[in-house]
Amino acid sequence: MINMRYVTDVIIFAVLAFFACVIVSLLIRDAKNKKIKEGIAADGVNTTGVITDVSSRSGGNSGFINITVSFDYEIETGKKISGKADAVIDVMSINKYQPGETIALRYSRKEPEKVIVDIPNPLLKRR
Repeated sequence: MINMRYVTDVIIFAVLAFFACVIVSLLIRDAKNKKIKEGIAADGVNTTGVITDVSSRSGGNSGFINITVSFDYEIETGKKISGKADAVIDVMSINKYQPGETIALRYSRKEPEKVIVDIPNPLLKRR
């Protein structure tokens, strides 16, 4: 018969290993995203996109909401590309982020599908 202490130790080890893998994968993803953003910031092309769709999620009891903005933009070659970005905005700014409105973008010269959106995070503003 298997010792219960052994089973408990294996379960605890498996749970800890799972959480360690999750944390490591999140750190790797964040590092890749940071590298992409730095590359676009250093060698990107500024343009303007047109918002095609916006979906929002509650920001809790704060005056902020989380949005996903879908947009279309044109690159230097004339090709049109669609993109999406998540952002946090002040609830009073929601009118700026409606379909048909424009949005400032910067896309990668080498990989134009990679884009960063110029939506300042209101949580990071200094007062």
